[in-house]
Amino acid sequence: MPEEKLYDLSFLNKISDGDKSFIREMINTFKEVAPAYLDKARSNLECEAIDALSKETHRFIPGVSFLGAKKLEEDLMKIEEFTKKNENLDLVPALIDNVDFKIKKLIESFDRDFNF
Repeated sequence: MPEEKLYDLSFLNKISDGDKSFIREMINTFKEVAPAYLDKARSNLECEAIDALSKETHRFIPGVSFLGAKKLEEDLMKIEEFTKKNENLDLVPALIDNVDFKIKKLIESFDRDFNF
């Protein structure tokens, strides 16, 4: 059974007219920003800074969306929704763990699929 694709760059290809350097820049930006997002998310959760976690997640989602990482985006949207509404906060730590796992897998996939 083939491995499910963790991303879909068709949107980036469309808006950049297939500009490989632009796509490379977007992937590299994600690889730099994602660990920082995770650090801030965990720190905000630990400090119970729920509003800050919601805002940080909201800012991170578009970059994930541009990469077509739907499964990761779904988890981030749940985190944003729960923290914005201050509901189901007991589910947020596991969601952050899932996001962490998916980010690592996505970065591994980019490193494997792209030679830059």
